[in-house]
Amino acid sequence: MKVSDRTHFTLRRLHSLSGVFPIGVFLLEHFYTNSKALQGGAAFDQAAAELARIPYVGLVEAFGIWLPIAFHMVLGIFIAATSQANVARHGYAANWQYTLQRVTGIILIFYIVFHMWQTRFDAGYLNSPSPYQFMREQVAAPGVFWFMVVGILSACWHFGNGLFGFAIHWGLATGREAQRNASRLGFAVFVLLALVGINSLLAFSGRALYPDWLSKPHAEEHEVVYQGGPR
Repeated sequence: MKVSDRTHFTLRRLHSLSGVFPIGVFLLEHFYTNSKALQGGAAFDQAAAELARIPYVGLVEAFGIWLPIAFHMVLGIFIAATSQANVARHGYAANWQYTLQRVTGIILIFYIVFHMWQTRFDAGYLNSPSPYQFMREQVAAPGVFWFMVVGILSACWHFGNGLFGFAIHWGLATGREAQRNASRLGFAVFVLLALVGINSLLAFSGRALYPDWLSKPHAEEHEVVYQGGPR
């Protein structure tokens, strides 16, 4: 199907926008919630329960997460099918970014379907008294663990490099130097999120890195004393 250049340009802008808002925001929230596993099973289960208690959570997920993801997926497949990469011929870094963006997008289709089934429809999850314990049992299987590693790395790259594309499509980085800086920022976001995401995954198996200097010690409970005596 052929579309006009104007329509194609508009679709590309909408595609990049949906990858940042709301999908990118959801990814950041998802990593934040998963990082609760660093504090133990009780902390993660509490965070999962709080999300489940959001008013109209079904509608929020449908219109704020799943429909935007479906839109991004379908449009991404269309863009990938009508575009051409020339990595083998030129080998420029930009071409590798272009190709990896589409490869990770295809990987994410399978990963998101798997993860959505795993945490929304799987009978083991639905009947489990503890989401933390369920995930702990899942990542104990090497195949599942490494598939999730690949999925997390793909999501981090797709979002980080997607910020670079967003900056270009929306005119935030027009000059060569600005685009170079946007590319560096996107790569830095990828590295940072990858470290956070993989460390959160390792937390479910008790192998995460969580040094004391990354946490703030809890203040001991004490009686607050006001001027004039305790109240």
